[in-house]
Amino acid sequence: MNKLKKVFLLIIALVAIILPSTTAYAISGPLWDSNTVPTSRQKDRLLDNADLLTNEEEADILAKLDAASQKYNSNIVIVTVDDYRDYGSYGSDPQGFADDYFDYNGFGSDYNESGLLFMLSMEDRSWAFSTSGTAIDVFTDYGQDELIDTMLPYLSDGRYYDAFDHFISATDRYYSAYANGNAIDVNNDPKTAKEILGYIPLSLIIGLILALIPVLAMKSQLDTVHMKPNAAGYQSHQGLNMRIHEDRFIRSHVSHTPRPQSSSSGYSGSRGGYHGGSSVHHSSSGHSHGGSHGHF
Repeated sequence: MNKLKKVFLLIIALVAIILPSTTAYAISGPLWDSNTVPTSRQKDRLLDNADLLTNEEEADILAKLDAASQKYNSNIVIVTVDDYRDYGSYGSDPQGFADDYFDYNGFGSDYNESGLLFMLSMEDRSWAFSTSGTAIDVFTDYGQDELIDTMLPYLSDGRYYDAFDHFISATDRYYSAYANGNAIDVNNDPKTAKEILGYIPLSLIIGLILALIPVLAMKSQLDTVHMKPNAAGYQSHQGLNMRIHEDRFIRSHVSHTPRPQSSSSGYSGSRGGYHGGSSVHHSSSGHSHGGSHGHF
């Protein structure tokens, strides 16, 4: 009986030692099965590996990602990890990791390879966009810069559900603009009705200040003026002095100076200068992607 107890305790001890290492391996292991691009989508459109959302929030965000993907015929994906550098050679930079996660999990197998992926890595607080197919043209370099600027306040405050919800909602504006033949870009950044209304109070205040400046200046010049008792007080006593003045036309000279032409590109965003359109690179699988990355 004592031998059985010892054997039983030994088995428990071995399980206690092996189980944590197995769990750690599962968490830090690769997020895709192989280095080949599958012919079908392998994962849900949301992977919260960093556990930033509650179960209810995950279900809500996933449902919204699925609905938006079907609406725009483009896989819209969100993935969070503790540290993208835990994934071997694929962790060389957040952009490369985002591209490979999209490719090796088969997100390009639907909708003619069109898709947008947003990735968060919490260890170094990095983010990355990866675009593919039609989404490369929908989300230009300028458009990505604008989109992340609207998400950063939520990310910096740790409001990840709000950031992801805003990300999904904002895609409607980008796809709508692209469908109308004008992707959001350097020289085409249509504002929403809410954004336009937000400028009205500021415009009124600036206009009031500009109108008051000349009025107050004219008023200050009249402070030394006093009413005269009769009309004679307003009469000038210097008299009237008239002289003959004659103008003669001699010659004319006309010179032409080219008007400087303003450039139609060269927007300088918060992460670099953009000249319109989308820059494209190739992932480790050889597929073309657009994208950008940074820190929050």
